[in-house]
Amino acid sequence: MKNFKLFMLALTGCIGLASCTSDDEGTDMNGEVSADLVGTFELTSLVAPMTQDYDNDGDSNTNLVLEGSCYNDSWISFHSDGTYDEGYSSSILGEGGLNLDCDVETSSGTYTRNGNMVTTTQTSGGATVNTEFMYDATAKTLTRTDSNGSYVGWNSVASLWANLTGTLQLTFTKYTDDDDDNGATDNDDDNMNVNADLLGEFMLTSYIVGAAQDLDNDGDNSTNLMTETNCYMESGIRFNSDGTYEEHFAASVASITGLSLECETENTTGTWTRDGDTVTTTQTSGGVDITTEYMFDAETHQLTRTEEDGEFPSFTVVGALFAMVTGDIELTYSKETTSN
Repeated sequence: MKNFKLFMLALTGCIGLASCTSDDEGTDMNGEVSADLVGTFELTSLVAPMTQDYDNDGDSNTNLVLEGSCYNDSWISFHSDGTYDEGYSSSILGEGGLNLDCDVETSSGTYTRNGNMVTTTQTSGGATVNTEFMYDATAKTLTRTDSNGSYVGWNSVASLWANLTGTLQLTFTKYTDDDDDNGATDNDDDNMNVNADLLGEFMLTSYIVGAAQDLDNDGDNSTNLMTETNCYMESGIRFNSDGTYEEHFAASVASITGLSLECETENTTGTWTRDGDTVTTTQTSGGVDITTEYMFDAETHQLTRTEEDGEFPSFTVVGALFAMVTGDIELTYSKETTSN
């Protein structure tokens, strides 16, 4: 889906003059009259023509901000020097329309105010684009209508996500007078934007054991068992915006006779929480209560965890048999898609 260029306010004084007036109120170069605009606003509503269920929770809504955590990570900060900064997040098509991705764009520029009309001008990125907003000083909201806006919708016939167009109604609400906030202290209780980078599917990309193995008998030993057997390749975990997760784990184990390897799989579900870089999952399926801790690198979008005294297969040359041994195992998961 194309990004909406939401170009927000910052007061621009009259160049070369000590002061000037608008239709119903004056402004000066220090932005004193429009001081109520200075601060940070969040996107609280983006109403589309058709309901969508981006977060796959069974409840559809025309307000796409309520569907997942992508749009509600959007913010605009207005400065008293007549400039603005913006971070805008929008749901877009993933590869092949099979899923949704969350695209983030930053921009900056200037603004002017004429009564209740605010006109923003993007100057970043080599573009000069004007956008008009209606400002409600009492409710401290900014609204605009995109008569031919683009958004993502579910195509039930093709069972794929697709780009749609229609009239979109956007509302931004002020939540702090701090114009350097940059969305960091969003006070929307329903906003999970701090976890937007975690939502989605992570696939197992390395399974490191302490002693190198040659499980595929190709003459090359490796401590990463994912290069020794294809069994681990289907392992992954998906984090959902409602605080739940689903995990599919596949691992090679020695057969009863020890003559070969077998691929065992397990599907589990539960809940998750995040505290800084630590992500804790709690399995609730299968009548058990098991917690597991991961370290999350937001820059590389990778999850890592260490399993102490874990079991993994080994080939013993003496008996020419496979056997299970124990040792520390380091697992790394890399993000593949975002939550829909």
